[in-house]
Amino acid sequence: MVNSTKLSTGSQLDPPMELQLHDLSITAAGKPLLKNASETIQAGKITVIVGPSGAGKSVLMRTLAGLLSKTGDSLKWQGEIELHRHGSKPLTPIGNVGVVFQQFALFDELSCQSNVQFALDHPSKRAHGHQDRETNSRKQDPVRTRTAQQWLEELGVPQNVAVGNLSGGQKQRLAIARTLASNPSIILYDEPTSGLDSSSGSKVAELIRTTHQTQGRTSVIVTHDYPTLIPIADEVILFNAETKDLERLERDTWSKIEHRLNRLRPETEPSATNRQHPVIKIFDQTLCATGGVVTAACSLPVQIIPWFPKWKWGVRFTSHYLALIAGPSAWVYLIIAGMITGFTATFFTFRFLPFRLYTQPLLIDELLASVGFALYRILVPILATILIAARCGAAVTADVGVKQYGGQTDALRTLGLKTSTYLLTPILIAFLIATPLLEWLAFEAAKLVSLLTFLHSHQEIGAHFWQQHFHSRLSGGSADLSLSEGWLWVLSKNLLCGLGTAAIAFYRGVRPKQSASDVSSTVTATVLWATLYVLSVHFVIALFEF
Repeated sequence: MVNSTKLSTGSQLDPPMELQLHDLSITAAGKPLLKNASETIQAGKITVIVGPSGAGKSVLMRTLAGLLSKTGDSLKWQGEIELHRHGSKPLTPIGNVGVVFQQFALFDELSCQSNVQFALDHPSKRAHGHQDRETNSRKQDPVRTRTAQQWLEELGVPQNVAVGNLSGGQKQRLAIARTLASNPSIILYDEPTSGLDSSSGSKVAELIRTTHQTQGRTSVIVTHDYPTLIPIADEVILFNAETKDLERLERDTWSKIEHRLNRLRPETEPSATNRQHPVIKIFDQTLCATGGVVTAACSLPVQIIPWFPKWKWGVRFTSHYLALIAGPSAWVYLIIAGMITGFTATFFTFRFLPFRLYTQPLLIDELLASVGFALYRILVPILATILIAARCGAAVTADVGVKQYGGQTDALRTLGLKTSTYLLTPILIAFLIATPLLEWLAFEAAKLVSLLTFLHSHQEIGAHFWQQHFHSRLSGGSADLSLSEGWLWVLSKNLLCGLGTAAIAFYRGVRPKQSASDVSSTVTATVLWATLYVLSVHFVIALFEF
């Protein structure tokens, strides 16, 4: 294999880095996947890691990428993972590692160019504290001076096609372009030929080889498709499910890999976690969930503060969620709900008044005042926030759930970003803006329909009478509603409901997803819990408000 350390422009790249594993042990749900494995992935080469299905190759990849915590709930690891460059001290914990995910993990709401620009604007910072001594050598790195358009042109990605409309091969190229744009020293490929036929797989293998030769990075491929990817390999490492070790294979044994894999079978015995009594398991899960809720609730005030590494991306994501929460369909949804509420409150108040013929002339002004008060302080706020919790909460949970299932949240983490940075904080801001706005639209629609309903049944009285008495309990008898009485209570309910709905939608959406059905289940759970939360807020505030 010929390895180049020069760009196509002829500019010199930094020397590649090697990855050293020392006594690496990984457990999944109490089951050991690796035991004290030590190995070196050599700098500037293509290393292919193969192993039987279920052995834990993807878990190993996530560990190498820094996506798994040492003290996780079900996945844990021990040992040391270090990056080395010739003549420099090891960097640990690892950083500056890029991942090309199996599902590409592209942001569908962004254009192709914006996907790459996002990586350019957020180079990995996880190990930058250890790299200060290399800052000067990197300032003139030609990779960092490249534009998003140049990356797309080099990788052959069309620029005028929406990400969702790209073919599988084009998405693969875009994923590689975005990863390279973050300037990683090591690139991890997670099952890059999964689901492809032999012809398409060969094209992807050739693309990886060409990219490797052009960019001069250390490349690691985790795959079960060894026939397609071994021809481009410089080194092959076997994930041995029997010995729980990583075994480097000599080139003359590569032809026997199929035979080795057929003999390897990962253990399938149930772990201690799986044998746990159902009642105890539910109790443990409840405690963990409760602790997570408390932690999330305590951190929400901090998350509201709009801090973003790059403000243009903070505004971009906030605008995305504002459009998702308070777009035209939400306007129509809340306006119709307000119209129905205004008609129901006005029509049935006068229609079913006891002894209507005798009492209505005496009570009409008080009835209008009561209708106005009920719509403004009780009915519309409750109905609007419930509908926002259900409709908007479900939309946000689906969006975040798809990002979690599709790997976009992992892509953020490989760039050194927390999922809260460009997801939770924009969602909170969007809900705090959208909830009062949508509730106001519903109330204005309720007012208009209330007026029309009243005029239809009391044509002889006129609109001025309605205007004067409808607002009498809201503005001290004045028709001027520039600052209605009780507006602080209404705003407080809106903001608290929006804040809680945002938190529930995000934390339900960002939970691990194993299938598309998990996303659907999460949406259903969000509608349930967000609705219950909103009702609880109104109940508690009503005890103080009235």
